[in-house]
Amino acid sequence: MKSFQAGLLKRRYGHCQADEIGMTMTECCGIVPPEKGMRMKMKSLAGNFLIASPTLDDPNFSQTVVLICDHTDEGAFGLVVNRVLMESFQPLLNNFEISGSSVDMPVYFGGPVKPEQGYIIYEPFEKKYSSLKISGNIGVTASQEMLYDILNGRGPAHYLFALGFSGWSAQQLEAELLTDSWLIAPCSRDVIFSREVRERWRAAARNIGVDFYRYSDRSGTA
Repeated sequence: MKSFQAGLLKRRYGHCQADEIGMTMTECCGIVPPEKGMRMKMKSLAGNFLIASPTLDDPNFSQTVVLICDHTDEGAFGLVVNRVLMESFQPLLNNFEISGSSVDMPVYFGGPVKPEQGYIIYEPFEKKYSSLKISGNIGVTASQEMLYDILNGRGPAHYLFALGFSGWSAQQLEAELLTDSWLIAPCSRDVIFSREVRERWRAAARNIGVDFYRYSDRSGTA
C-alpha cells in the first residue's frame, strides 16, 4: 500500500547487538560493511522489533518497541507498540467521520511521522482489508473499513490502533544499526497483544536474552 511508503522521516537511531550475542554484523543483521563510497547491503528487517536501548534519550523513542512493517532499498516503515497516546478512541470519532461506536480502545503513538494517519496492527491476518502481512498471522493496515468493523464489534480477535509512524530513508536504517541505540529481536505477538504496555519493552528484550536491569552501554555506564 502506498500509505506505508509515504513520508519516510530522517531520524538518528539504530543498533546492532552482534557484540552482545557473539555474532558478526553480517550474521546478526545481514549487514555487509561497505567500502568507501559504496552502499551497504542488508537483509530486510520487516517482521522484526527494534527495541530502544537504555542509552537512547530521544523523547520520541525512549524505551520503545518498534515493529518494522516494511523494509526495502527505498527505506523502512515501523510502528511503536508500547506507548499509549489516549486511553479512549471516543474523542477521535469525529476526526474519522464516525457517528458512534459500540467498542472503545486505546490509541497508541505509532511514531512522529504523519500523526493524523491511523494504522492497525491485527491478528489474524485477512487480505480483504488491503493489508500488509508482517509476521506469522499478524498484519498491518490503514483500512478505514477495518476501523469501522472494530468499533462496531466485528473486528479481528486482536488489534492495536496507532496514530503516526516511524520511518527511515534509503540506507538510513542500515547506517544507524551500526550505533548503540537499538536492539533487534523477532516479532512476538505475545509482546504486542498480551503483555501489559509497561512490560513490553523489557519483555521484548528478554526474548533475545537481554535483561535491561543488568544492561550497560559500551562505555561501562549502567
